[in-house]
Amino acid sequence: MKKVYLKEFEIYKKSYQKIFWWTFIFSIIILIVCFTLSFFMADFFIKQTEAIADSMANDIAEKPGKEISELSDIQTFLVIFWNNIKVGAITVLLGIIPLYRLPSFFMVLQFIVIGVVFGGLSAMGHSVLNAFVFSFLPHAIIELTAFIYSVAIGSFINRNILTKIFFRKKKDSEPTGKLLKQSLRSYIFVVIPLLFIAAFIEAFITSRLSETFL
Repeated sequence: MKKVYLKEFEIYKKSYQKIFWWTFIFSIIILIVCFTLSFFMADFFIKQTEAIADSMANDIAEKPGKEISELSDIQTFLVIFWNNIKVGAITVLLGIIPLYRLPSFFMVLQFIVIGVVFGGLSAMGHSVLNAFVFSFLPHAIIELTAFIYSVAIGSFINRNILTKIFFRKKKDSEPTGKLLKQSLRSYIFVVIPLLFIAAFIEAFITSRLSETFL
């Protein structure tokens, strides 16, 4: 297993590193901009935050067919883990579509949602710092790392496909078989374990912190 992750680290440095950090920095900027806008568009951000919260709660509750308050910690964990796996997979698969950096823009949308939510909480008079520390940070730092890694994988696929289709430089792109094998391995050995840990923390730890401190 150690050899697998050492090899993955080399792949990360060669194929993923630049897009990983580009996506991270740009997404943080977008989050800050959205949060700042909430001070000038308070009513809009409050309405959007309430709509997002209702949508997320309904999405979680619909999977097992129960009210969200009736879900056990294990059920919550499984639903969150499954939902996140799907989001990560969609992010990677968007790389197949020959539109430049499509996976990156999909992830930027996720950070826009985060910025809107925290902006809405601020507009409603809630402590953004407490919400960030106790209900978001413990799991999100791992979850968002996994999602951004998914962006890096999807962008790696995207770059190679664009090179093959539009620039006709097949010698400068990875062979299709190697491309798919590397991407699948990266998703299985990096993204899925990170999402598993993040879902566990969100279901069993973050929920307790939110109940205690918020």
